[in-house]
Amino acid sequence: MRVLKLHRWDVNEKEAIEIQEKLKEKLILKPYEGKIEKIGGVDCSYKNDKIYVGFVVCKFPSLEIINQYYLIRKVNFPYIPGLFAFREAPAIVELFEKVKEEPDLIIINGHGIAHPRKVGIASHIGILIEKPTIGCAEKILYGTYSEPPSFSLSSTFIKDKEGEIIGHAVRNYQGKIIFVSPGNLIDLRQTLSITLQSLKENFSLPVPLSLAHRLSGELLRNSC
Repeated sequence: MRVLKLHRWDVNEKEAIEIQEKLKEKLILKPYEGKIEKIGGVDCSYKNDKIYVGFVVCKFPSLEIINQYYLIRKVNFPYIPGLFAFREAPAIVELFEKVKEEPDLIIINGHGIAHPRKVGIASHIGILIEKPTIGCAEKILYGTYSEPPSFSLSSTFIKDKEGEIIGHAVRNYQGKIIFVSPGNLIDLRQTLSITLQSLKENFSLPVPLSLAHRLSGELLRNSC
């Protein structure tokens, strides 16, 4: 998978924010007009200073596994809310560069435009790989929402301070709320549609992302 080299990763907090502000100008939110036949999910686990990246590619819409990839690397950036990409994305894009089974769209554990500067990890990576991405997380980072109705796959909008819609709060089959937002090269409506098609009864997150979460967790446990 091709990854653009648009900036350095060895930066401080101020420099990281400046990079996000510049990347925001490259963000494209529009409907993806291609056919989605393969969908990926990527998630990371941690132990001490190590990051364990799991990436799973599935058929769409059947969600059968096609292939899975992993990478273990040292973490060099601290955890700072709003700058999650600088902690996880270096290892993720390194893994992506080795992937031959390219998906048409990738769901990333984190946020897209539902972010203080509208450049969460899903948007950041989506710009670097020039592919449609969706951010999906179990906790909200930025914005406000009303709780979705109490039935599965119900949803409400996430809005920023100005009232602009920046994502969706979605109730999964277990009754929990997850938060999804466009990353890059996709719009709000498609983000919700693909998320709903990717949720299944035995998975709390979209299937490719849940499988990636399991893979990264297994890597961590096997390293103990």
